[in-house]
Parts: sequence; structure tokens; C-alpha cells
Amino acid sequence: MKKTMVFVLIAILIAGTLAIFTLSAKKSQAATIEMDQLNYPPYYTNPPGYKSYIVKHVDVYVPCQKFKPGKSIMASYLDLPLGYGFGEAASALIHEATGAYGNEPGNEIVTYTANVSTEFEVGQWQRFNASGETTVNTSNYYWLCLGTNNINLRWYYSEPSGYNNGFLLLKYRNGVPVFQANQDFGFRTFGYDPDQPAGPSDDQPVDQGGTTGTTSTTSSGEILGTPTTTIAKPLELTAAYSEADHGVKLAWKASTTADIDGYKIFRSENKDKGYTKIKDTKKDKLDYLDQDIAVGKTYYYQVRAYKGSGQSYSSNTATAAIPADAPPAKPQKLTIVSTTTDTISVKWQANSETNLAGYTISLFKGEEKVKSEELKKDATTYQFNNTEAGTSYIVELIAKNDAGKSSAPATALAETTAKATTYSLITPLTITLFSAAVILTGVLIFMMIKRQRKLRS
Repeated sequence: MKKTMVFVLIAILIAGTLAIFTLSAKKSQAATIEMDQLNYPPYYTNPPGYKSYIVKHVDVYVPCQKFKPGKSIMASYLDLPLGYGFGEAASALIHEATGAYGNEPGNEIVTYTANVSTEFEVGQWQRFNASGETTVNTSNYYWLCLGTNNINLRWYYSEPSGYNNGFLLLKYRNGVPVFQANQDFGFRTFGYDPDQPAGPSDDQPVDQGGTTGTTSTTSSGEILGTPTTTIAKPLELTAAYSEADHGVKLAWKASTTADIDGYKIFRSENKDKGYTKIKDTKKDKLDYLDQDIAVGKTYYYQVRAYKGSGQSYSSNTATAAIPADAPPAKPQKLTIVSTTTDTISVKWQANSETNLAGYTISLFKGEEKVKSEELKKDATTYQFNNTEAGTSYIVELIAKNDAGKSSAPATALAETTAKATTYSLITPLTITLFSAAVILTGVLIFMMIKRQRKLRS
């Protein structure tokens, strides 16, 4: 019996040792968390309309960006487009929104930090990291505030604003907040919902249309609500087609009700019915460019002021006719279908123009155009190959007609998958364990042979 136990023990030790060294190297299956909120100057740097704010010292003035999360779990990282970092760390702090209309940063819920000790490219995304994930309420607003210690750090913002879920605030030392409702600091957050476990998922489309937005102006489905006389309506709405701007330029005079939240823009192809909302704007923004238009169509517009769930009566109706020889409409529903370490696959909805000639699709890495391809008019999908792993790109799609006129660009943000980390099981610990197993096996074999000789003698 003892001899049998010795053999069993030896077999277990040898099998365990062999199992350690016959296991192949494993690739990490780290979850890819979905991008949530985005306000993004398209080419990182300073094109017209994209400016930077110098953050000199946390005690002097603190720039903050109000936002509303779409995911209930915020990832342990976020990105800000920054420039000119010299010398120290920077902190991005998330606060609950408090005060009237949530316009004050309240309790701090999480801090993200980044090392900006060396100078980096102007307007480049800088990653901030926290100690873990954070649970947030998707029904509430939050403030993202940037603090530094003695460095002249630049935080880039867009003007006019295109981010729908918040606006920036500059909180000075004397405690008086200064709001810039027509501007938004650049940022992108990441996250997921608990009922959708963190894992590989497709990037969501980001159709910026030449401005820093997270959605296009395609109809939301919201129709004209029941109006109230307690909110004064906007006045003198005008609409004019502009070929240079690839869209219909709208402008109106402000509501005389001071504490409104903003304006809702409605559109229809029938003057008397069928109006649906295409855009919300903040109360200080009194113009809008509608680029989701089609050649030969006539559009009718109305604007309403709103506060909470209440809205004013409509402004006057403004009309814009799109000429038959206008450039093609901006391509719709440009979507990132999938990404890998070296590919980006996209799709879009086909343009309906009868004189459509085709598309130009391009890939940008920062300001650099890394690839461009001419596509046929029936193309609705494309795959970029040989991309860099773990890299942010911008996909740009432009439609062209037979007359050589081009549409406004549709854009989408894509981030290729980072290369999986390969973990080797040959470590000092496994080498030590293997050596110990070999020695123990040798001792046991020696004792067994010695015992057999003793029994024979």
C-alpha cells in the first residue's frame, strides 16, 4: 500500500509540473468599454472655431464642463484634448451637479489624474486614470473640472457649442461662476450598463457634420408639444439655403423669458403639419445650421423656447428651398461597424440623389490624413486595413455628384483594439516550483529504490 501511495504521489507531482509548462501562453481578454459621451474638436488642434483655455492654477479659476452620462458605470479612464503641459500632474474631478438647474459643482465623486510632466502635441488626447469604476445616475447631470498646480495647461473647447448635454463654466476664486453656454470643453468618457457586461462592443456613430456634436440633426421623432403662454415664443425666424455651408442657416430673436433652458427646432416638408424636432440648442444660441437636407426639397421650420417639459408657442414659420443643382446631402448614419487591431469597418446609408457620382472616404489620425479612397455611388460599406492598434482615428465620408460638387462631411470616431497582452507562465516562481518538484521527485525515487534494496536484503 505504501509503495502504491509513493507512486501516486510521484505521478501527481510530475503531472502537475508538466501541466504548468505545457499550457500555452494566454491572451488577455480585457473588456473593451464603450465610448459614452463625446465633445471632440475634429482634428485635435486649433482650426477656426476651436480654441483653448489656459488653466493656470487650481486656486485661481477652475474650468468645468457639464455633462449627462449615458452609461451608469463610468470607466476608470477618460480623455481630454490638452496642450502645453510642463512639469506637474493634472486632475480631472467629477462632481455631482447641484444648485439651481444643476449649475453648480457639488460633491466630488471621483478623481482622475494624468502626468503632464513633458510637453506634448497641441490638442492631443491625454488620458486620465482613476482607481476604479464609478457608478453614476444617467438621469442626473455632473461636472467635469480640470485642476492643475503651477503649469500653463490648455484645455481645448468648441465654439459654437455642439454638445447637447451640458456647457462649460469658469469658476473663479471669489466663487462667482461664469457660464459660457455657447461653448463646450472637449472630452470623452467611457462606460457601460450593469445589464450589459463590459466586453467587446462596436463604437457608436459620431456624426459631427463639421461641428463638434455627438448626433446629426436627423429627426428625433419628438413632435410639437402643448404650448404655454408663460414662456414667450422666439421671434423673427429666418431660413436661408447656403451652398458654401452645405445647409440651411437658421436665425431667430430670443424669447423674452429669461430663465428658459433653450430652444427646440422643428422641421417639416409640409407647411401645415408633420413638424418633428431636429435639434435642441442652449438659450444663448440663436442660430443653427441644418445640413441634413436633400436636393430639390423644400423645408419648413419653427422654433420654440422651452423650460423643463414646458414649451412656448411656435415662432413664425420659415421656409428654405434646396436647389436642384445643390451639392449632395451629407451622408447619413455613418457607423463604425467593428474594429480590430488593424482594421476599421464602416457602413452608411446610401444617398438618394439621382446625379450622385460616388463618395470619398478618408481616415485621419489627428490632423494627418493617412488614407483616402474614391468609392462608387452604390457603395455603402468600407474597411480600412493596416491601421495601428490601440489608436484613435476619424473616418470622414463625403458624397459627390456628377457636377463635381461635394457634400458636407459626415464623420465618425473609431478606436482600434489594443493588442492583447501575452502572459508567459515561465516566471521565477514557476521555475522555483519546477525545481522543487524535480528535487522532491528525485528524493522519493531514491527512497523507494533504497527501500526495495533493503527489503531484498
